[in-house]
Amino acid sequence: MKTITKTITTAVSIAATALTFIACSSGSSVAPETSVAQTSSGSNAQIRLTPSDSTYTPPVIAVSAETEETLESWLKSNPISNMIHVDYYCDENPDFPDNPHWCLPGKIQLESGTVLSLYSGTANAILCAADQDTILYSVHLHNNIISKKWSNPFFGIDFYSDAKDEFKRSCKAENGDITEDTEHKIACDIKIMPIQSPIDSSNQSPRYLLPHLSYNYEDPSWTNFATKTVERCRIRPQIEPIWVPEDEK
Repeated sequence: MKTITKTITTAVSIAATALTFIACSSGSSVAPETSVAQTSSGSNAQIRLTPSDSTYTPPVIAVSAETEETLESWLKSNPISNMIHVDYYCDENPDFPDNPHWCLPGKIQLESGTVLSLYSGTANAILCAADQDTILYSVHLHNNIISKKWSNPFFGIDFYSDAKDEFKRSCKAENGDITEDTEHKIACDIKIMPIQSPIDSSNQSPRYLLPHLSYNYEDPSWTNFATKTVERCRIRPQIEPIWVPEDEK
């Protein structure tokens, strides 16, 4: 129980920190395929995000219909706008009464990890926190720039490698620029045009005669990348050594 609590606390902190950082800076899922990735020890190992044989029985974790409904709502895109402000009202957590970040993201428990979601009007983020890794996808508006960021330690395997290529294509399709592309992270900046808001005629001072610019955006790729982000929390990966024939040793 202590380990689980620590993992969830860390995940909440990561989500809150990520949203703070980007705020200050300028359907059914498809099971991933088996592939080969580099392990932390430097040796090749086969990372399976699906069971290696039909006899494998995953641990039974009941996911309620209410939880599935919540997840489905999180996988739908939210409007991003500088005209939207979201207030969060936090419930007291008896385990962490002094933690101001605990209440920020909504969280649900899936089969293999905890999923957290945070929407603030100008930013939307979804995070999957498993035992040893965390995947985060976020979209944030700063002035007239939409920044999409995807942090994923599994970009080295086929399923997520292909998804990373999808991210690049979607960025290009929206006339965006890839601003970061590393082993575990990718980011895209998209410049959007303003929609002029009505002038408030109730106040005739010169300050209110200036146009008020409204920036509105909805991520067309949110459902796709958000679904792939939470996939890790639905399947427990199996790490197995690669078999090498005797004559090749």
